[in-house]
Amino acid sequence: MVEEKFSGIINNIASADHCQAGATIALSGALAAALARATAVVTELAETDEATAQASQVLKDEMSTAAARFQALADQDATAIGEFVKLRENGQPLQGYQVLCEGPREMADLAWQAATAMQTYRPFVGPRPHDDLEFAITLMAGTARAALQLLDSNLRIWPLPELLAQFDPAVHQLHSRIVLLNVRPRIR
Repeated sequence: MVEEKFSGIINNIASADHCQAGATIALSGALAAALARATAVVTELAETDEATAQASQVLKDEMSTAAARFQALADQDATAIGEFVKLRENGQPLQGYQVLCEGPREMADLAWQAATAMQTYRPFVGPRPHDDLEFAITLMAGTARAALQLLDSNLRIWPLPELLAQFDPAVHQLHSRIVLLNVRPRIR
């Protein structure tokens, strides 16, 4: 079942006439959020205290919201090049560049927020899904880094003063927050 659903997405990305890095990054974030949500579900299935139950519910809500937004960003990225071309053809290239920069900026910020929420959940996660939460944090931190890298790439390709003025502060702020994420390199 999973293979059928994802093979279409994978084939679409692999065979597109332009690279869909943003969609790929956003889908990675959605999957990381889904995995983190699952850790809260599994934790709740064990007998838990009230604080753990509340923390689990908070994480489930936050990850559901993040996964849905990442999915929407993936869909937006898949059509962003077309929107960019239309704006450029209508004499609005700057707005087109902004479209291509805003998506990765939002993805990086959303991924940082989601990874931070996962880190906050660490003291509550049950022993069985503990490692899975660490995997989700690692994946989400990677999503944040990849989205920031995509934004930085776009600003390198289009070094327009207006774009740099608008997005460079976000690049620096996001970078300073992302490097502080506590990704555990080892489980043991």
